[in-house]
Amino acid sequence: FHPVPAITGVSPSVGPLAGGTTVTITGTGFTDATAVNFGGTAAAFTVDSATQITVTTPAGGAGTVDITVTTPG
Repeated sequence: FHPVPAITGVSPSVGPLAGGTTVTITGTGFTDATAVNFGGTAAAFTVDSATQITVTTPAGGAGTVDITVTTPG
């Protein structure tokens, strides 16, 4: 059984358009994460624990983007 991931925090919440910012995502259900996306763009990530992921942001456009964490659940 894999719980559905839920994001409860993102820090920092802003970064440069060029990407490359290290971001900490907190929440639940991150064990066995297979992907992290900023908008539709995949990001390099490390699962630190079931409640924390460290991500390097990809380059992107200006504005707000949805962040998604994908797991087998």
